[in-house]
Amino acid sequence: MSKKDKSLGKIFHNIFWTALGAAIGALITFCSIDDWTVAAVVFIGSGIVILITLLAVIWTDVVVPHREKKKAAVKALGKDGIRLLHKDDVAKTAYKGIYALFNGKLPEAEENLQQALARSDVRQNQLFCIEWLIRLYEATDDEAKLMWCYRKAAEYAPDNPEAQSRLGHAYFTQGQLDKATYCFEQALRYDPNHGYSYFSLAKIQMVRGEDDKAYETLQKLVKINDNHPLCHAELADWYAMQGDAQHAEEECRKAQLCGIQDPEDLNKRINAMLSFHKTDYDEKNLPELFYRRIEPKAEQSK
Repeated sequence: MSKKDKSLGKIFHNIFWTALGAAIGALITFCSIDDWTVAAVVFIGSGIVILITLLAVIWTDVVVPHREKKKAAVKALGKDGIRLLHKDDVAKTAYKGIYALFNGKLPEAEENLQQALARSDVRQNQLFCIEWLIRLYEATDDEAKLMWCYRKAAEYAPDNPEAQSRLGHAYFTQGQLDKATYCFEQALRYDPNHGYSYFSLAKIQMVRGEDDKAYETLQKLVKINDNHPLCHAELADWYAMQGDAQHAEEECRKAQLCGIQDPEDLNKRINAMLSFHKTDYDEKNLPELFYRRIEPKAEQSK
């Protein structure tokens, strides 16, 4: 059952039980009155109360949400949303797509947003449509179409570090490290202080076993944002991979002081990597990247 079907079912459920409860109450009251004139007045009054109650339920569960979704769809177009709806057909089509998305009508939302994208010739409008298509495909877990959106965003705005780094992350999760590296380097070309790209490049370099490069990249990252816990957590990982317990623990403490989430997980991960260099280690807490990092050496030893 779709979200829309569940929502409608809930609305009709509320209306049905409200009407049934009010009707039963009115019937009991009506039957308990001996004077037929009074009973008729009570019956009519109860009918009015039932009608008002039903209208209130419909207003609360149908009209108000409908109006709120329309307002949100207009607001999504920006401060000039209302004006655009009256003058710009592309904006009107995009609005229809966003409103359909809010209502769970995903095929209709995709059709309108794709149509608006195809008719847009301004980069800002193209990126706007892409961002809403990303939300749509995230809701449907369509990885292929998400990847298409990420590539399109980078194509429309190659000088946008966020678009490049998002595409780079998608390539990284697919194991396409060369393409991921290119995207992160492009992001840094336009924003030399883009911390996420340094962070991601360091991960790629560690996966490839390029320890010296990874260390240099992490040092640049720390200079840019010394107060970010992930900077020190990643350095702690690097030192732990080298078996350097002292520096790994120092960076681990720094990450904790900077407010790292799940400090216990960080400690377990660092201890597992440090223990790996000994005869006894906790395999379940070794991070995936560490496994990938040691695979080439394991193959060479065979």
